[in-house]
Amino acid sequence: MNEGSNKINNQFERRRFLSGSLKAAAFVGVSSAAPAAFSSALTAPVHGPERRIRLVNAHTWEKLDLVYWAEGEYLGESMRQINHLMRDHRADESTNMDPRLIDDLHKLYTLLDTDERMHILSGFRTQATNAILRNRSNGVAKYSLHMEGRAADLSVPGRTAKQIQQAALTMKAGGVGYYASSGFVHIDTGNVRQWQQG
Repeated sequence: MNEGSNKINNQFERRRFLSGSLKAAAFVGVSSAAPAAFSSALTAPVHGPERRIRLVNAHTWEKLDLVYWAEGEYLGESMRQINHLMRDHRADESTNMDPRLIDDLHKLYTLLDTDERMHILSGFRTQATNAILRNRSNGVAKYSLHMEGRAADLSVPGRTAKQIQQAALTMKAGGVGYYASSGFVHIDTGNVRQWQQG
């Protein structure tokens, strides 16, 4: 069997493994076995010669499907498009999103083994927007990393918030918040920690 065939077989086996893990998680619910399954999947490389991301802004319905990293560097125009999609839609202001966050979104997307776009509920927030949201909910931090372009709230069609949380926790890349009643997960590039609300 040649190298190309091996690569295709390995990719097929990995997709079959991840698909089985997600189906198991759906039946088991909150299970200590779920993080272990995703942790095993992390041994497979998720960063190839190119990194692609597929996003949709859940408020404006703007969509992106693009390569943002290739040949060892971030692509400026792609990053600008990502910054725009992840802007504070209330204030229509954007910032330079943390490239590590975009890499984490890419890695999480790969672990979830889906063809659906990630729905970004919140990316960058201005201080004013953060203050407004904080007045409405006790789940918004006063010094939120959203204000630094280092956080994203997201959901993925076909994947439960619990499945997204379990996959995100295996990455040990930063903060992971699970908002069960609202059906979304928060990830950020701060210290490794986790919390749950609702």
